[in-house]
Amino acid sequence: MSGEHAPSLEESPATRVITNVEEYFELESCRAWCDDNQYHNVALQFPDYLLAYSPMIYKALTTSTTRFHILADTNYGACCVDEVAAQRLSTQAIIHFGHSCNSKVLSLPTLFIFGREPIDVDSMVQSFKQTFSQTDHVLVVFDSVYYHSRSQFISAVRCYPNVSIRKYSREQNTSNSSDDTTGHMSGNEEYAIFYVGTESLALTNCILSNGSRKVWSYDPSTKECRLESKSVNKMLIKRFSNIEKIKNCKIIGILIGTLGIKNFREVIDRMKRVIKAADKKFYIVSIGKPNPPKLANFAEIGAFVMVGCPENSLLDCTEFYQPIVTPYELEIACVDRPWEIDYISDCSSLLDSKYIDIPSHDTNTDGMNDKAIEKFKSLDIAVNYLNDRTWSGLQQRLGEDEPAVLKQGQCGIAGFYEDEPEGDTRVKS
Repeated sequence: MSGEHAPSLEESPATRVITNVEEYFELESCRAWCDDNQYHNVALQFPDYLLAYSPMIYKALTTSTTRFHILADTNYGACCVDEVAAQRLSTQAIIHFGHSCNSKVLSLPTLFIFGREPIDVDSMVQSFKQTFSQTDHVLVVFDSVYYHSRSQFISAVRCYPNVSIRKYSREQNTSNSSDDTTGHMSGNEEYAIFYVGTESLALTNCILSNGSRKVWSYDPSTKECRLESKSVNKMLIKRFSNIEKIKNCKIIGILIGTLGIKNFREVIDRMKRVIKAADKKFYIVSIGKPNPPKLANFAEIGAFVMVGCPENSLLDCTEFYQPIVTPYELEIACVDRPWEIDYISDCSSLLDSKYIDIPSHDTNTDGMNDKAIEKFKSLDIAVNYLNDRTWSGLQQRLGEDEPAVLKQGQCGIAGFYEDEPEGDTRVKS
């Protein structure tokens, strides 16, 4: 996999026109889920690339007893459940359509409809058998849009006893929910990864998170199978560079990349303690989907740390003026956390106490020596940075300037104005 191009967060895994909407989006399962759980007010969340199908799905699902709402243009990544928008509509549950990072949601019952992209199972099985022997230990990871083919795949590789499938949670916060979103491989067991899906952030995340293992990918669109090499991925080199840059920053922005995944508040609190432990200042910034013009407004912030799902956190910072790192990379830069072979992209994993304990910094100065108090007071803050600017934005200057004199402006159109001299050669309309 080359690191030259990082797929967009909104890049569609489906590149064709969907003809059978009922089957592709499993609308019968959606109806049964709402009826079985007696949901009468449900939100339907769509990514941009599936929004064109939302009216058809809305009409097909709406009944006299169940009311639906369409959620689109989410504030953050479309792969995450937008609970905030759903709660504004007082909905009882959410049906999330399209690709999902499958992060654990906060509270609302959620049904995930990944879609059913066509795949040649025979070709996939053939590539698998040509790559692995019957004694190999393999964890098969499907992109969510191809997850529907897992049953056929399992039946075709029954002669491989050491194969496990990474599971996805189809439901969360319901009676049928399952917290098991992994395979059954032991943590101490050596195994390879067989990824089924196109090149995407999900694949990049899979490669980084399994740095100690060989990752093979099968692309259903091209029917090609290849060994992915992290060593040739320039993305890692860039991320190492960002870690070095953040060490010299005095002010770090905590960039909120989600409001819908479980434990995101705890991760933000941990980032605060990490930054304080390195004697730096922080700002919490919530601007929705980040882009260079938005973040350029915070010139006093030297770097950002993105608190989001594993896929949204891995941003390509090439066009940004400040580096953007993940919580894992921030801890490497600020508290000398060791770089591990298996990259930690899930920020919730950092909350596990077995990794590293971040000291708590209390702002209460009782018991602190004079030297420590002086150091705490002398830290640079963004307020002083703003005061030192020669230009700090438009000023109203009320009562300081005389009011301007109103004058009659020009009349007409751009092609010809009434007060222009005679003999003007331009065409008059």
